[in-house]
Amino acid sequence: MTVINAINSILKVFPDRWPIPLPASAVIVVALTLSINTWVAFDRAKDFVTENEIINLSPKYCQDSTFDYIIVGAGAAGMIVATRLANASRGATVLLLEAGGEPSLLNEIPSMDFFLLNQKANTWIYNSTPQAYACGGCDDRRSLTTRGRMLGGSSSTSFMLHVRGNREDFNRWQHEDAGGDPQWSYKELLPYFRKSEDYNGAYANQAESYLYHGKGGLLNIATHDYMPGTDQFLDAAREKGYRIGDYNGRDQEVFSPIDVHTQNGYRESTYRAFYKDTGKPNNLCIRKYAHVTKLNFANSNSHGSYKERPKAIGVTYTRHKKEYSVFVRKEVILSAGTMGSAKLLLLSGVGPAYDLQAMNIPVVMDLPVGHNLQDQAYTIVGPFLKSPSLNPNRDITPQAAASFLLSGSGAIAAPAGLAGIAFFKSPYAKPSYADLELVQFSVALYPELPRDLNRFFGIRESLLDSWFNPYHLQNTDARFLVLWVGRPKSVGQLRLASSNPEDNPIMDPQYLKHPEDSEALLYGFKKVVDLFENTRSLNTPIFPKPVPGCENLVFKSDNYYRCVIRQLSGSIYHHVGTCALGKVVDNSLRVKGIDGLRVIDASVIPRSPNGDTQAATIMIAEKGADLVIYGDKGWSGLKDDYYEHEKYNEVDLDNLYNQIKGVHNYKTFNGIDDELHDYGREKSKIYQEHEQRNNAVPYPSFTPSSPPTSRSSEEEPEKILQASVAETNVGSSEEMNVNAANFQRSPLHQAMQSQEYLYW
Repeated sequence: MTVINAINSILKVFPDRWPIPLPASAVIVVALTLSINTWVAFDRAKDFVTENEIINLSPKYCQDSTFDYIIVGAGAAGMIVATRLANASRGATVLLLEAGGEPSLLNEIPSMDFFLLNQKANTWIYNSTPQAYACGGCDDRRSLTTRGRMLGGSSSTSFMLHVRGNREDFNRWQHEDAGGDPQWSYKELLPYFRKSEDYNGAYANQAESYLYHGKGGLLNIATHDYMPGTDQFLDAAREKGYRIGDYNGRDQEVFSPIDVHTQNGYRESTYRAFYKDTGKPNNLCIRKYAHVTKLNFANSNSHGSYKERPKAIGVTYTRHKKEYSVFVRKEVILSAGTMGSAKLLLLSGVGPAYDLQAMNIPVVMDLPVGHNLQDQAYTIVGPFLKSPSLNPNRDITPQAAASFLLSGSGAIAAPAGLAGIAFFKSPYAKPSYADLELVQFSVALYPELPRDLNRFFGIRESLLDSWFNPYHLQNTDARFLVLWVGRPKSVGQLRLASSNPEDNPIMDPQYLKHPEDSEALLYGFKKVVDLFENTRSLNTPIFPKPVPGCENLVFKSDNYYRCVIRQLSGSIYHHVGTCALGKVVDNSLRVKGIDGLRVIDASVIPRSPNGDTQAATIMIAEKGADLVIYGDKGWSGLKDDYYEHEKYNEVDLDNLYNQIKGVHNYKTFNGIDDELHDYGREKSKIYQEHEQRNNAVPYPSFTPSSPPTSRSSEEEPEKILQASVAETNVGSSEEMNVNAANFQRSPLHQAMQSQEYLYW
């Protein structure tokens, strides 16, 4: 404390603000780009020296050419899969191949997120094809998006939001994509969300948190203290009758502070959480700067055709301008992401036969790889000239730096300007649950903002300069609202541009092609304007200048808002679906028709969850690792024997799940008959058997000593929940606090905190 007190005494000499504002945003971009380029050059050179054995720091077996498992991509999913497999069997050898290198120290600073996403040295930069229905204000009508190329992947560059999606999203995966297989239901996936979490977020002290969040996992979930304008945002929501609550809890349709992946003020990437800070298994070999260019298969004849099932036997990759081939005993696992995994499959002959033949790529398996590309198109609502907000030219001060370094708090320890989140249900939501996500982006209009937004969204600098003038030249406080359609009906495609592995694929997401996507955004747009203009807490009109390109329409009319949506729209960096569950991979994430090959990353997500996709990707990595370790049943098929929960007098976790609204109500989605929305397909045998079993399961109350309550109606689970958990202020419920305490003392909860559970 003596050092900290001394530093604070020195800082008191400085004024609260610099007497002359520095152009911090311009300095940050230049300095950060230079620093990252320098770091990557140094890291690559060090890796080159190590590879040539001048300084050999690798375990001896890393020099082998055959491994038990080969994992392609060390991103948000691959890093988890690799460490889980290595820890599960110390006798197995695991090779993890990553096209990038080590993240820099700057990647660990949360406030740098706005500037990290488009660093060419350590990100893949993609542009879509010109979009007919969106991206009107973008360069060449092309949407910009990037993916992290380093250990941790995009979890080392993203805005770190921890948003799972709606429970019914996952129930739909079960019914509509996995043939009714219960292992893909929300009830069965919730333990995988909880497994990785050490939850210390905004709702950690509420009793109900123990139903939905994990404790003691490797990934820290936290909130942060610098969210300018969040109180006003939430107060305005209360005025309008919206609920405030945990969007990863019982009901997603709420307003809330934001939970993020940070630890002590630093970014918590999957690289840091699962490898760097938690032990480095000596049977895991990581090769950086290893760009995989092809999957290799056995069982082909001399003409390249397959009379037997193809089997993945290894991969070919380039590293420091040399080509290598490595071989696998058990499985090759693709975790290269929505773009990377699909591209590698296509280059290797797994994909639509017609497209592959057109590029003279021998067809290994005819599958619809790339055909289900989905992304959540955004639009910008505002700005609203409202304070407080983050202005880097004003708020990046010695005091801010000291707060970050000494206590992990303040503006530098927070995602840039993120200040509140909300979820809406539009009239176009089918089934009827939340389909829109909104984030308050409290960032001032400062001179360099047009350049920064161009780097982030791809919107033309000239458009933004014209629109913001003269307010951004005057450093005006403001708030933007970024709104996106969480469950897009528009579906696009990814395909190869050529057979050259160095060429980016062609990405056509078809943003807003389905008219209900833009109409859902229009509904949310008007809700946001109403929230700001017609509440005491905000009481601020929308920016008075029309968006360039929409000046001829009646300001604030529906047609004007539709024009704004078409102009200011594009990618929110949430691509999924190119190797979709049920289409390209089976329910165990194995590529259909091929032995020894799985995909475990965001590309297997069959339909976008209503939320940021990083949390769902981490969940898929946890589940996918268990599918490899335990076989087709995964951990879900073994946990009953492990927990032996029927012996406990305390709260039974599975029956707690049964009481959560909608989880076991397989016949409806939030009260909407699935057949009314064309989801009433014939149920598979396993689905019917599972439904019959659950109909016979009684629903006990939350009080352990109470007798079981019979299931008398479809509303019974909700009645039990309402009787046991207060609708609001659940943290003050004496009964819930008592039961949560009982649950924490139970052998079940203790088993979930064990190292065996965390590392399995």
